[in-house]
Amino acid sequence: MPEMSNDAHLHDLCRLRSALEAFAVRCWRRGNARERIAGDLRHQLGVLKHLATQGEYEAFHKADQEFHRTSVAAAELEPLLKSWEIVAADLDEWVFKVKQTYWPNLMALYREHELLLDAWHGEDEGTADQATHQHLEAGWYRRKMAEGCGGEDLDPVQRAVSFIATHFASHLEMAWVARHVSFVSASHLARMFKDKMGVSPLRYLKQVRLERAAQLLRSGADSVATIAGRVGYRNASHFVRDFRQMFAVTPLDCRRGRTA
Repeated sequence: MPEMSNDAHLHDLCRLRSALEAFAVRCWRRGNARERIAGDLRHQLGVLKHLATQGEYEAFHKADQEFHRTSVAAAELEPLLKSWEIVAADLDEWVFKVKQTYWPNLMALYREHELLLDAWHGEDEGTADQATHQHLEAGWYRRKMAEGCGGEDLDPVQRAVSFIATHFASHLEMAWVARHVSFVSASHLARMFKDKMGVSPLRYLKQVRLERAAQLLRSGADSVATIAGRVGYRNASHFVRDFRQMFAVTPLDCRRGRTA
């Protein structure tokens, strides 16, 4: 059997690290210390933001590693933490080089961490898993784009669709998604998105939020305002307006099983 290439070996290590981190997040999300852990990670985000604004790559890298280590350590499983530390050490030099080479603006990388924590602390476990995977794959996508490599995983529309499906509950700016997720301009993504999906990226985001809200209304007892916040709306009245426009019924009518 031919020897595995260095790139393939590094990519497998990234996938292993992703799996370890996703498992750790599942553990602390289910525990009683969830709010405290999220608060600790939010504090570390503040450190990352400060270092990003200063363009301090080496310090940012060290704080980034500590951010992820804190999340893994929160699972309180020593074998898990030791395994993560071994994998992270093997990847350390490559990860730092990727940051320096493919993130000319550290604020974009900081924003990815902010969205990652939103997903980790959100309501959906599957979304947290997917966000972890996307976060740790981002360097590979950026490298492929820089080297002009193709492939279905680099389709701008599909990357935006996948990212929106994971982070719909966060505040998303489509210009940021276009540039840092799909690697195209906002206008180009809008044209491609309309051709492929039949709607604009912003309209698609709204549809994803409202469809998820309808599921929550039918399956749970949370208030309309709570559900509005869970799917990314900051204003409950705007949520009710958009919900009625899309489904021709109010959120309360949806909960009661009424249809248009």
